[in-house]
Amino acid sequence: MLSNTNCGWVDGPEELFDPLQFAVDLEMTDKSSDNGVRDVNSLKNDDRVFISKGLITKANGSSYVELGLTKITCSIYGPHETTTDESYSKCLLDTSIKFSPFSRPKRIDPLRITYENSNEMDDTEEAELCSMLEECLLPCILLHKYPKSQIDIIIDIIQEDNEANLLSAIVLSTTVALIDACIELYDTVVAKSLKIDSNLLTVCYMPNLAQVSSLFFDGELTTNELDKYVDECIKQCHILHKAICKVIIDDLKNKDQESKQTKIA
Repeated sequence: MLSNTNCGWVDGPEELFDPLQFAVDLEMTDKSSDNGVRDVNSLKNDDRVFISKGLITKANGSSYVELGLTKITCSIYGPHETTTDESYSKCLLDTSIKFSPFSRPKRIDPLRITYENSNEMDDTEEAELCSMLEECLLPCILLHKYPKSQIDIIIDIIQEDNEANLLSAIVLSTTVALIDACIELYDTVVAKSLKIDSNLLTVCYMPNLAQVSSLFFDGELTTNELDKYVDECIKQCHILHKAICKVIIDDLKNKDQESKQTKIA
């Protein structure tokens, strides 16, 4: 006797939930006029953050971030097919970071990637930033979900305020762009850098998992001092994480309202 069940049909979940019911109102920010979110209470004046997403329509995901006076855009293309043998079992990341010619007080030659009145190539900094960014992102992206694929991450540094904000802003912008591109993540990654005298400490942190994805330190500190400053970075990472959540929640609410208006019309 044949069963009436169609084995080729994949049934949906037994229950459906509105994702907005899990959203938490985060009163740490106020809305700006250009559909972004600017933190007004929890960070210092030189660390004020502005986040906006979906600005580059041709990309799968994009973001624009201001951290202090540092301004960065990020575009995500993919996942798309690649023939590289290395991508057989998991997805590959291809990162590109470029400084705009006007991003620093001394103009950068966009063709030779050198400073004016200088004969030394300066592309090593961009390569180092790409390597650090990939180290931050690899623990959080579900690469095995996209076999034989590649994700292109293109970052343009429009303006650099100081060294302490640069990597933090790059990681923040990339995380928002990955979310906008609907790339599956274990958790969002946020980063915070602290400049202590001549020492530079950067902590990349996943708040929901309570795990440090990577840590970069250049300088000399005692163990107790390092623990103290790492804890401070983690506290600031939680604040930046709330700013990301606010952007995503507001975007969901706007899309939900637009869909309801479309159905009414």
